[in-house]
Amino acid sequence: MRPLRLFLDGFGSYREATDLDFTDVDFFALVGPTGSGKSTVIDALCFALYGTVPRWGKENVIAHALAPSANACRVALVFEAANARYAAVRLLTRDARGKVHTREARLDRLDRGVSPDGDLNAVLEASVEQIAEGADRVTAAVKDLLGLSYEHFTQCVLLPQGRFAEFLQAKPGERQDLLVQLLAYGVYEQVGQRARQRAQLATASRTILQAQRDELAGATKEAEDEARARVDELGQLMTSVTTQLDGLDAARTGAAQTAAAANENRAAAAQLAQVAIPDGVTDLAARIAAEDMKVATARSARHLTEVAEDEARVVRGSLGDSERYERWRSAYSACADTQQTLTHQNAALERLRAAQAEAHLRLEAAEAAVETASADETTARAAHAAAAIAATLHLGDNCPVCQQQVQALPHHEPATDLEQATAALTAARQQCKKAAAIAHVSAAKVAGAQRDVETTEALLLQHTASLDGAPSRADVEAALAAIMAADHAVTDAAEQARRARAAVSAAETARAALDAAEQQARRTLGATRDALSALTPPPLTGNHLAEDWNTLLTWAQRQNAACAAAQPSLDQAAANARAKVGSILDIVHTLLAEHGLEDIPDADVAPVALAGHQAHADAALNKIRTDRERASALDKQLAACADEIAVATTLGDLLRATQFERWLCGEALDSLVTEASTTLMELSGGQYELDRTSRNEFAVIDYNDAGTRRPVHTLSGGETFQASLALALALSRQVVGLSAGMRALDSMFLDEGFGTLDENTLDTVAHTLERLAADKDRMVGVVTHVPALAERVPVQFVVSRDATTSRVRKMPT
Repeated sequence: MRPLRLFLDGFGSYREATDLDFTDVDFFALVGPTGSGKSTVIDALCFALYGTVPRWGKENVIAHALAPSANACRVALVFEAANARYAAVRLLTRDARGKVHTREARLDRLDRGVSPDGDLNAVLEASVEQIAEGADRVTAAVKDLLGLSYEHFTQCVLLPQGRFAEFLQAKPGERQDLLVQLLAYGVYEQVGQRARQRAQLATASRTILQAQRDELAGATKEAEDEARARVDELGQLMTSVTTQLDGLDAARTGAAQTAAAANENRAAAAQLAQVAIPDGVTDLAARIAAEDMKVATARSARHLTEVAEDEARVVRGSLGDSERYERWRSAYSACADTQQTLTHQNAALERLRAAQAEAHLRLEAAEAAVETASADETTARAAHAAAAIAATLHLGDNCPVCQQQVQALPHHEPATDLEQATAALTAARQQCKKAAAIAHVSAAKVAGAQRDVETTEALLLQHTASLDGAPSRADVEAALAAIMAADHAVTDAAEQARRARAAVSAAETARAALDAAEQQARRTLGATRDALSALTPPPLTGNHLAEDWNTLLTWAQRQNAACAAAQPSLDQAAANARAKVGSILDIVHTLLAEHGLEDIPDADVAPVALAGHQAHADAALNKIRTDRERASALDKQLAACADEIAVATTLGDLLRATQFERWLCGEALDSLVTEASTTLMELSGGQYELDRTSRNEFAVIDYNDAGTRRPVHTLSGGETFQASLALALALSRQVVGLSAGMRALDSMFLDEGFGTLDENTLDTVAHTLERLAADKDRMVGVVTHVPALAERVPVQFVVSRDATTSRVRKMPT
């Protein structure tokens, strides 16, 4: 797995979108202050693939992925593996209750024709196949694709901070599981499983073949000889039966002929005995003559009624169309009705006009009363005002009205009551308003009545105009009465004619029935004679029905007597012929019974049945021969199955043993330890060499302590880092060879741990990492605070952090 692009948005401290391009990078370092977000980059790479991060402590704790203030995060990793390009994308969201969910997770295979360092969206959209969708399915697909579980990935590809020593200090069983998966040693277990499956399948096949062979136990040479003898026996029987049946056909033909002659004579006698003259044939001519007279009388009466109907229609036609007279009658009625309406409307108009005049007089009187009351109110108001002013005057003062000095006080009589005058004026005005309303309503009624009169007068003029040139009303009524009488006459005449035609139809039907009876009698005579045509009946005249029937009956009676006389001799000849046929059949049945073929009861089908038995016998013989050949082939197959079972069982048992897998892992560990020891000697300045115990546990040989063997857990932190790094580097370099090319660790990521190294060791580590990165196009990434190491790395990703987000800047050294 080699990363090409890594995109973070809202992941951890990266609250803003960050895009890291690794397309042209083989060896890089993530540098920056503590807490700036360096390890978070490695976390994001791991999260995109497996959906979890080692630093979170537990798998599937995805809540740590989101920045505290973020409600969503997105991580996308574009990488290459097994000569193909893929994209792993995971999107998380935070719900209203603060719980984090995986909203989207997918793994796609991408088009390698799209440049990986171009627009990221274009790279991600260049999907040619969706490998998996959903968080768990994507993790499982990544595991299958890389051949590494999450635990194994964090032990040999991603060495997270504080977990360098996991592979070094792992239990032998756990380390063996990793090597089996990493180095594809599981293929031997698969081979063992396939071998055991082959043994099971071969055993099942042997069981089936043996069952088939058991079914062929009767396929022996003796059975074949017996079947061949049966075939020959049936062939001889076929010859004998055929000889007998050759005479059976002639005998049956004679028996059929004599039986047919006897049956024909018997049938002829029965047919002749049934000849009889039908009822009613004798008086049929007299009935036909009577019906002909009825038909003639009915036709004469029909003619008279049809003439009367035609005359009535002529009279009706001369009177003309009744519709015009009906219009005139309606117009006369409308004029009379309209004139009557107009008379009533004029009378009503006169009454309304009189009421209008009376209302007008009352309105004039009310208006005069208002004027009088208004003058009285004005006078009372002035007197009341003068008295009020006079009461305020003093001698020598100026008058407020004339502005002259008051020489003497005026004397005023008590003023008329002003309130009474005002009330009178108000009452007069109300009466006037009522009178005006009544006058207005009266005038409106008169106007409406006037319009009604004018409308009716216009309608009367229309009706009168429609009678222009019309006869008098009495003439119109007389013409309509005459037309009605003529219509009744036509209806009566048509009814008489209809009845006469019905009478003719009934008479003709009765006559036709007699025709039908006559024709039926002649057809019956012809059918009876035709049925006897084989007996040569006498010819008929065809003119007299009764005479022809008597001629045929007399001849049938004579012929019936002759048939009765010949019947006994014909029956005896038929019985003799049947006895000859029975004798031949008895011989055939005896032959069949002698050969065990009583199941063939009918001699007619004996040849066919014998042919069937012969076919069955031939088939049985052929089956025995085929079964013998098949039994021989099954014996060979059973022998081959036995050999395959033995080989597959032995191979399966050998590969089932855990010692084989342990031996493979031991050989791999020896190779790894050899190379790791060389690296560890360089890193430790010649102090330590890595070794493996007989139980596949790691130990170090301390040459500063007289070559003492020490368990790896007794090493200090820095020493443990050196040993773990040496082992990880060896594993990364040798995985292709140890797995026979089935696995490749194209990337290695180291998170911290370099601060404990001295200057010389650090130089050795840097040199070793450079060689590793240059070997077979492998990517190596380190997270470090050590400037001396960072300066040796060709590409640096400088990580910084402000109050808002972490940022990454790519720069070469």
